[in-house]
Amino acid sequence: MKTLDRYLLRETVAPLGAGLGLFLFVLLADKLVDMLDLVFNRGVEASVVLRLLVCFLPSVIAISLPMAALLAAVLAFGRLTHDRELMAMKGAGLSLVRLAVPLAGLGIACSIVLVVFNGTILPAATTEYKRILLTIVRQRASVAFKERVFIREFDRYLLYFQKKVGTTGDLEDVTIVETPATAGTPPRIILARQGALRVDPRGFRVTLELRDGLMDQPADMEGEHYTRIEFQSYAVNLDIHDALKGNQIFVKGLDELNYADLFRRIRELRNVRDMRRDYEIALHQKIALAFAPLFVILIGAPLGSLARRGGGIGVLVSLFVIFVYYILLTTGQGLAQKGTLPPWVGMWAPNLFLAVAGVLAFAVASHEARWIRWGR
Repeated sequence: MKTLDRYLLRETVAPLGAGLGLFLFVLLADKLVDMLDLVFNRGVEASVVLRLLVCFLPSVIAISLPMAALLAAVLAFGRLTHDRELMAMKGAGLSLVRLAVPLAGLGIACSIVLVVFNGTILPAATTEYKRILLTIVRQRASVAFKERVFIREFDRYLLYFQKKVGTTGDLEDVTIVETPATAGTPPRIILARQGALRVDPRGFRVTLELRDGLMDQPADMEGEHYTRIEFQSYAVNLDIHDALKGNQIFVKGLDELNYADLFRRIRELRNVRDMRRDYEIALHQKIALAFAPLFVILIGAPLGSLARRGGGIGVLVSLFVIFVYYILLTTGQGLAQKGTLPPWVGMWAPNLFLAVAGVLAFAVASHEARWIRWGR
């Protein structure tokens, strides 16, 4: 590797790391607040929440790396332009395309890493994320359900029971006050001789199965008139999303599949087009998103070279480009899911947009069009 290439890589790698850290912090900020809530307000062990955060991190890295690559290229070439180093390099007969070669190598390296990352680490982390989350669900259910204590862990429900039988989750003499979703409606009171606590690992719900009981539904807030219903069995779904605030968004099952799983499902469903489509979208999305850093880092080089004073507007333009890219990616996914576009078209069209934008950016920068030289 030539000295010039090493120099350009050093100028790019540092802002790449800083940009990745910045975008990770921004995208994780809201999740960090929710995680702290689990520790301080929900009684979940800090070590468990830390593992949950680590498993959530790969999904954010897959999104942040393309943005960080674009920002790094813009800042690196913007700095070279500001210090007149780029002008000196051009004066030595080096074209902008030649100067972008080490960045292309860095982009290829990032893309190869992401291809492997999206097909191995990300699915495994997603599966572990859901497993840890289920552990928290069970922990919260176990901790919350204590004898002769009013339980307020679940929104809309106030629970109380006299006795918990062994470790089976069976309850005796259960009382539930259900607050209605509609304001002004009186609460419903549910009494049961027995109850059983069940955890649903797929729906992330805690279900309280009641037996031999009755429900009183007051007709007004004064409670002077009410309707009483007796039952032999009745199930109350205590949605764990309310007990674990901040974890309402769960990763789809397709994100847990690696490349081998996706290829196998596509082969198995080769004659069932509608069912096969989702797996094809997931496969092309993993690979297409992995190649985004290669395209965006090549856009950043000409954008940075067009900046005169550090590339402030160049950074804004680069962020706009990546914003358009993710809009196109979301749109392409939606059209592919509807069958309007083939899955590979919907997922790879945003990369084609980046490629065209990169060619135009190089053309403008090579001709040094004065009308777009911002920051004078």
